[in-house]
Amino acid sequence: MDIYIYMQGQRRGPYQKAQLQEMWNRGQLAKDALYWHDGMSRWAVISDLFADIRMAPPLPLDTGNTESMTFPAAS
Repeated sequence: MDIYIYMQGQRRGPYQKAQLQEMWNRGQLAKDALYWHDGMSRWAVISDLFADIRMAPPLPLDTGNTESMTFPAAS
């Protein structure tokens, strides 16, 4: 799907979503930039395009090294 963006007074594109995702992750897209693709009735804020993307889940604790996570009792 070809996606166009509008930022800094210019329409740019087309891009693929993966390209925009990479640009978003690198901070190259302003949060108020607009995007549009065929089938949309109007431009939308780019942050909405990535609203369904969640952070990776936290890494599991290393249970084999729990002693290093023990803190002394408060005095």
